[in-house]
Amino acid sequence: MSLAIDLKHVSRRWGRERVLRDVSLEVEQGRVVALHGHNGSGKTTLLRLLATRLRPTAGTAYVFGHDLIKEAAEARRKVAYLSVQSGSYGPLTARENLALAATLCGAPEHRVDEVLRQVGMQEHAHRLVRVFSSGMKRRVALARLLLQDADMWLLDEPYASLDEDGRLLVDQLLRQAREVGRTVLVASHEPERVGPIVDATVYLEMGALLASPPGEAA
Repeated sequence: MSLAIDLKHVSRRWGRERVLRDVSLEVEQGRVVALHGHNGSGKTTLLRLLATRLRPTAGTAYVFGHDLIKEAAEARRKVAYLSVQSGSYGPLTARENLALAATLCGAPEHRVDEVLRQVGMQEHAHRLVRVFSSGMKRRVALARLLLQDADMWLLDEPYASLDEDGRLLVDQLLRQAREVGRTVLVASHEPERVGPIVDATVYLEMGALLASPPGEAA
């Protein structure tokens, strides 16, 4: 099976600090993989690198066969990134935010209302995002993720700020992603929750990839 993610000896520095250290990782297409690690372990940096928001300092990195440095634009079209931040514009309504996102990613207009319904935000479509709770903003971010219909999802703490209904929605989206063969890398502090859903789990500690959870023998 073809590789969705192919990293070899990838490092990333911030000044003198190495945030990622010699990371090598292969993920086959259609796999849902959990990424665990303490705060500061490098999870967000790795996701941002795969989303072409950052460039590797060393090593080689490919997404669906596209070099993340030389073919960043091609790789970016394959990927949807859900950051810890909402990424929405407060002065716009939920629907206006998604209509803008649809224009940028080339999604048809009718999909805006579809994804709003899918995340349970149809009744709030014409309210300004700046008055939303953190959980509602998270649902708008999930709607934007669905709107892009990307081959790969990179999810940074997708359960953050959500109530139990919202968390169940994320569970459902992950299961649906598996069913349709989408590749997913999900960073989460909740191994017990994502464990039954994912195909595999990888661990980061101080920027290095581990074969087993920190503190356990490999």
